[in-house]
Amino acid sequence: MDNDSRTQNQPAAGHDVVLVGIDGSDQARHALDRAVEEARAHNLSVRLVGAYPVIGVGDPGLEQRFTEAVTKENAEHLAEARRVVEDAGLPVETVEAAGDAAKAVVEQSGRAALVVMGKRGRGGALRGRLGSVSAAVAAHAKCPVVVVPEPAEKRHSERSRGGTDYALEDQGPVKAEEVDFSGRVVVGLDALGSRNPALWQAVRYAEEHGKPLALVSVNGALSGTPSWFQDEFNQARYFREAERKLEEISQEIASEHPGLTVEHHIFVGRPGRILMNATHSADLVVVGSRGIGGFRGLLLGSVSQAVLENAAGPVMIVPAHPA
Repeated sequence: MDNDSRTQNQPAAGHDVVLVGIDGSDQARHALDRAVEEARAHNLSVRLVGAYPVIGVGDPGLEQRFTEAVTKENAEHLAEARRVVEDAGLPVETVEAAGDAAKAVVEQSGRAALVVMGKRGRGGALRGRLGSVSAAVAAHAKCPVVVVPEPAEKRHSERSRGGTDYALEDQGPVKAEEVDFSGRVVVGLDALGSRNPALWQAVRYAEEHGKPLALVSVNGALSGTPSWFQDEFNQARYFREAERKLEEISQEIASEHPGLTVEHHIFVGRPGRILMNATHSADLVVVGSRGIGGFRGLLLGSVSQAVLENAAGPVMIVPAHPA
C-alpha cells in the first residue's frame, strides 16, 4: 500500500484474518468487539487498520505539525484496540495508512476472510445513517463485510410499520414486521437462487455459529402489476412456484450441510424494507452487494443500500465475486 507503515504482532497469513477499521469512535469499538467474536469463532487472527488524513496547505511547518498530531492519535487508537485483541488471546497485527480510510480497508480486504466496520465512524452525526467509509467499504470490498450499528440503535430505531408488506406463513398472511427471526441468520434471496454467493456465505456462517438459517424470498413485483396478474389465481400460482424453488434450495443445502436447520419465508412487498425489519430480531442479515438486476457501476444495489441505511442489527454484505 502506498504511504503506509505497519507494526505487527504474529501477523496472519493469507485469508486467515478478520479485518476491522479503527478510528477511535464508539462505533469502531463495537465493530472491534464483533471482530473479536468472529475471529474466535472461526479461529482467525485480527488485523486492525487505522488511517489518518493527509493535507497539503503549502506550509511545510503546518503540514508537519498536523501529520505528527494525526499519526500520534491514530497510533494511540490502534494501540488501544490491539490491547483489546491481545487480552482476548488472539493474534493481532496493525496497519497504519496515510490517506483515505475506505481505500486502506478495501485494499486490505483482498487478503482477509471478513471485514467488520462500524455503521458510522467519527463525525457520523445522524443516528441510523450509513457512514461514507462504511458504505464505500461495503460496496468495494473483495470479501464479505459485516456492518455493525450501535447497540442503542436497536432500542431507539423503529420497525417500518403500516405498509403493505406481509408474509405468507402457515397460519395465513402476517404483517412483515411481526415475523420474528430471533436467533437466526437471515439471507435474502433473488432470482439467482442457489447460485447467489450470499446464500452460501450465510449457510457457512449459520453452520459455524450453530444458528438456524432463514431463507427469505420477497416478491416486490405484484405491486404495480396489471390487475389480471394480481388476482387470486395468479398470486396463488406464483407462490406455489416460489415455495417449490425454496424447497429445492433447502434440499440442496441439506444435502451438503445435513446438520443445519433451514426454514423459509415468502414475503410480498419491498425487499429492502422487509429485510431491514428483519435486522430488529435476527442475529445477522445477509444480502448480496448487488442483486441480479444491479448495474456494475452502482456502489450498492438498492436492496443492500436500503437495508444498511436503516439496519438495527448487524448486516453482512457479500460481493458478487469474492476474491
